[in-house]
Amino acid sequence: MNAPPAIPHEKLYWTSQFSGWLIYVLLMWILNRLDGQGMNWYFFLNLLTTFLLGVVISHGYRILIIKFNWLKFKIIQLIPRVIITSILCGAVLFISHSFISEVLIAGDWPTYQGLEILQTTINLAVIFMLWSLLYFLFHFIQNYRKEEIKNLKWQALSTEVELNKLKSQLNPHFIFNSMNSIRALIEEDPVKSKDSITQLSNILRSSLLMNRQKVISLAEELQLVKDYLALEQTRYEERLDVVLDIPKDVLDHKIPPMLLQTLVENGIKHGISKLESGGKIEVKAERNKDILYLRIENSGVYDTAQKSSTGFGLINSQQRINLLYGEEGSLLINNTERGTVMAELFLPKDIKSFKIDKTEKDESNNN
Repeated sequence: MNAPPAIPHEKLYWTSQFSGWLIYVLLMWILNRLDGQGMNWYFFLNLLTTFLLGVVISHGYRILIIKFNWLKFKIIQLIPRVIITSILCGAVLFISHSFISEVLIAGDWPTYQGLEILQTTINLAVIFMLWSLLYFLFHFIQNYRKEEIKNLKWQALSTEVELNKLKSQLNPHFIFNSMNSIRALIEEDPVKSKDSITQLSNILRSSLLMNRQKVISLAEELQLVKDYLALEQTRYEERLDVVLDIPKDVLDHKIPPMLLQTLVENGIKHGISKLESGGKIEVKAERNKDILYLRIENSGVYDTAQKSSTGFGLINSQQRINLLYGEEGSLLINNTERGTVMAELFLPKDIKSFKIDKTEKDESNNN
């Protein structure tokens, strides 16, 4: 069974606005009737004025919330802002209502006592505090649900990465090629063959463990890449030239697990391995302020017309970047004039939980 379509936020907001203030004036009418007072045109116009002013002033309050991004504040920061603004809104409603009902409608200047003014303003401020509670509570619940959805998406992507990595690394071709290379080394270079076995086990173990984390340090990811490249160099020998240019001061930067390794593997599998003479793969990193820049450049050609040939890796990598960094992170892959393929990663230092999609951002900015 399909879920019912969600009500657009803007429509839901206005429905709630009109319904809420209508309920308020109906309560005023009921209390008036219980007090034994009859209904007349003056009282009706008073209720209508209260309804319209309530909608207009609370909408202005909402504009203030959006403009100064109050939804990003912590509760302790919101409380004083809500109290002060509610008192101001209550005072504005009282003054404007008094002017319209007493001066414009009744044709008389109001004569309120100081205590009566204070009491009425406080009562109206309580109404605006209740409005604030409902407004912020709705958005807190919405944000919580969005975070839950993002977490579920992340878990699904992580599971997909893990399963597909296992498929790619535990398939017969991978095992056969790796073990053949290691077997050839046993008599020729026993020490190197032991190192290769260690590197293979590290790769397989990392596939199982790393994807359980949202992020790992570049240092951890780089160790996996080094093991992978060392194993591939054993296989390709002189056909694979590796250059790593990674400054130590960027090794603490957090990145999604298996991200760099996927791009390196992609460069060898779909680029260098298809060249009879082999080729070169270069990995370079630098950090500008809080943005980590990673460049993976390899010999070969990136066939943009057949992106599916590169497998799940690139699509999954882009999805994970979008989930963690939103529009601040990016992955670009292009052919260069040098006859190479260049993959470029831009990853911010701070991961602000899960970002909202652009469409969700636009929608939330209107509420």
